[in-house]
Amino acid sequence: MKLTTEQIEYVSNYVKSFDIKWYELQVEFTDHMVSSIEEIWEKDPELTFHQVKQNAANKFVGDSSFKAIQEERKRILQKLYRKVQWKMITEYLKFPKIFGSILLVYLAYTFSAYFVSPQKYLAVLFCSLLLIGLPSLYYWWKSKEIDGKHFLTLETLNPNLLVFSFPNLGMSMSNLLKQELVQYQWLVLLFCCIWVLGILISITAIHLQKETKENVKKQYQLN
Repeated sequence: MKLTTEQIEYVSNYVKSFDIKWYELQVEFTDHMVSSIEEIWEKDPELTFHQVKQNAANKFVGDSSFKAIQEERKRILQKLYRKVQWKMITEYLKFPKIFGSILLVYLAYTFSAYFVSPQKYLAVLFCSLLLIGLPSLYYWWKSKEIDGKHFLTLETLNPNLLVFSFPNLGMSMSNLLKQELVQYQWLVLLFCCIWVLGILISITAIHLQKETKENVKKQYQLN
């Protein structure tokens, strides 16, 4: 038995009543419940629509809940995107892109000679990561909503923590190693490598955001 358009709309509103604001989860949960309702109703056509809907809801939710499923999906997406982004970063550490990465490290290390204090230089270097990371933060803010619909897939790509935590971590480490930075120049070189890694993270974050947005628009046929 197939549900009518009105019945499907009722199921959709039922799903939304659980405060599921992410569009792709609304669609997925609705499709799942509709399929379950049609399956149950085919086996027992004497039941009313509301009885079948409730049976499907109990079967779908079980000991879990819509919210629990939502949080689990978010963890899965975060793990997936970390894996994808790291794969993109490693491409810049392979031939021929590695030459660009090496050149950035060399230039960053060369500029350190113009500063009397290695610690002050590294503070400037890691502060620059904030400026480099702001475009990815802006693009995420601009793209997390498409046609008035919110997507967990895009929300998961939030670079906010990375943009602010990575520079702070670099500056904190340089403060702890203040004396060592004066004695051992290789530490300055190491921090330059970490700085380049931060740049690669920002570049790949923007690329991943754009790629994911296009996939979402294509999947849900949005403008």
